[in-house]
Amino acid sequence: MLPFTLRQLEYFEAIAAEGTLSAAAVSCNVSASALALALDELEHRLSLQLFVRRKGKGVTLTPSGMRLLSLARQTVSTAETLAAEAAHAATSLAGRFTIGCYSTLTPFFLPSIMQEFQRLHPQLELELTEADAPLLSDLLLQGRLDAALIYGAHVSAELAFDAVASFRPYAMVASNHRLAGRGRVHLSELIDEPLILLDVHPSRPNTEEIFGALALQPRIGHTTTSFELVRCLVGRGLGYGVLIQRPATTTTYEGQDIAMLELSGDVPVATVGLARPPGAPRTARYAALQNFLQVPADAPEKPGAFRDRTDQ
Repeated sequence: MLPFTLRQLEYFEAIAAEGTLSAAAVSCNVSASALALALDELEHRLSLQLFVRRKGKGVTLTPSGMRLLSLARQTVSTAETLAAEAAHAATSLAGRFTIGCYSTLTPFFLPSIMQEFQRLHPQLELELTEADAPLLSDLLLQGRLDAALIYGAHVSAELAFDAVASFRPYAMVASNHRLAGRGRVHLSELIDEPLILLDVHPSRPNTEEIFGALALQPRIGHTTTSFELVRCLVGRGLGYGVLIQRPATTTTYEGQDIAMLELSGDVPVATVGLARPPGAPRTARYAALQNFLQVPADAPEKPGAFRDRTDQ
């Protein structure tokens, strides 16, 4: 811990410049007694006499005071520069902006951020990181990211989180499945079939919470960390899937067709939002990204909702 404050250094500099405590007090907009107390405290903390005080004749710097005055001025100047740079960073829409994104969300959000958000704010230097939720949380806690787009479930209590959109989960079955033409199902109608489970955090606990809310226990047929492999296996009829993000196409990479079915019952929705480091303010660039991604609560949910934001 430093034995002095910047305010004390400012007072020290003002006294040296003005030559008297009364004149320095006027310059600093404080009382002469408050200034004298601050000077006494600074000299006590530094174990040095900085001024010789002569009643009616002002003050004179001691040799130690003269040596420290230059350093004090540099310190105050550096602090003022730091404050000015911080204020500029907080209000400016220019400079480096580091954004993380949860891996399964990247195809649905990053393209519009890289194109449309960048077009709206060309002076921002976007630096994008794709990772799983635990790594993104670590990077935020370390201050290595300005913001991260993640699911709201299981967000660290140390992070600030602002929701931007909510999504209702859905079920997937092969196009020739007995329920493919229904449009809406209850998970109890699929519970005896194998579930193709997306096994990444927090997707797996999200899925488990969905079944738990309906008091159901799924029979897991296969687990994978690949979003598209879930779709491919479902397309081959090897089981059903439960996902949150909705691709704009119902055709898998292999060319198989799947059917996306709405879920009946009291199914919890998934919230997506922006997280920022502990104690970090909502800077202008963070607020701009939040506003860009924000989806009105009454907006209809549709596949590829974030692919085109040219109306911004």
